[in-house]
Amino acid sequence: MNNQTDSNVLRMVDRACIIMDHLLESDDPASISALSKELDLPKANVFRILYTLQQRGLVEKASGSDLYRLGKKMIKYGEKVRQDYSIVELAKLPMKHLAQEIGETINLGIEHEGHILTIHSEEGEKSVLVSRLIPVAEPHCSSMGKLFLAKLSDEELTAYFDKELKERTVNTITSLNEFKSELSTIIESDLAYDREEYEYGLSCIATPIHDENGQIIAMVSVSGPTTRLEFKGMDSIIEKLKAMALEIAKEL
Repeated sequence: MNNQTDSNVLRMVDRACIIMDHLLESDDPASISALSKELDLPKANVFRILYTLQQRGLVEKASGSDLYRLGKKMIKYGEKVRQDYSIVELAKLPMKHLAQEIGETINLGIEHEGHILTIHSEEGEKSVLVSRLIPVAEPHCSSMGKLFLAKLSDEELTAYFDKELKERTVNTITSLNEFKSELSTIIESDLAYDREEYEYGLSCIATPIHDENGQIIAMVSVSGPTTRLEFKGMDSIIEKLKAMALEIAKEL
C-alpha cells in the first residue's frame, strides 16, 4: 500500500509512526534536526509530533539533552502485546485437546476497554448457536465478562450497571442487585456462568487464568448448547476446564 496516495491514511499519524519506527531501529537518541534530515520531514512537523508524543509518554528526552528516544510507556505496550500473543501460543494446544476431549468449543478471552475480546477459539462439535457468538461481548451477558466484573470495586460496579445495558434474553442480568446475587459465588469458585443470557439455548462456563500475583490476565470458557452440556455433565466439564486454565497459567 502506498500511504502517499491512500486517502484513508492520516498524514500526521503516518509521520508519527515513521518517527517512532526510526527511534525503535536506532541505537542512539536523535535530535529534531537529525530526524528531519534523515526522514525528509519538515522540522516544524517533527517538533510538533515529538512534542505530542512526549505529552503522551510515548517518547522522552534523553537525560540532560535535546535528543529523543522512545518513552518508558512503550514498555507497557510491548508487555501487553507480548503477553497476549504468548497466551494464545501457549493456550492453543491445551484448548485444542480439551475441545477434542469434550466436543465443545473452548474460548480464550481478555478484557479490553470494558469489553471482552475472544482472541482464540478451538471448535468442538458444530453448533449454530456457538457460531453466532461474536468476538467482542459486553461483560454483563458473558461468562468471561462476569469474571472481569467480579474484580471491580463497588463504585466501578455501580457505574457499570447504572448504564443502559442491552437485554439479549429474558435471562440477561442488567441490574446490580441481580449480579450481586452471583458475585460471592463467582469470587469463591473462580467460575462464572452465562445461562442462556446471551443467546437462547446457549450456555457458557468461564474460569480465569491468573498470573503469579493472582491477577486475572485472561479467561477461558466452554460454550455449547445448554442441553448438550448438561447431558455431558457440567461437573466433569468444569473440572477439566479449570485443570486446563491451571496448565496454561503454569506455562506462563
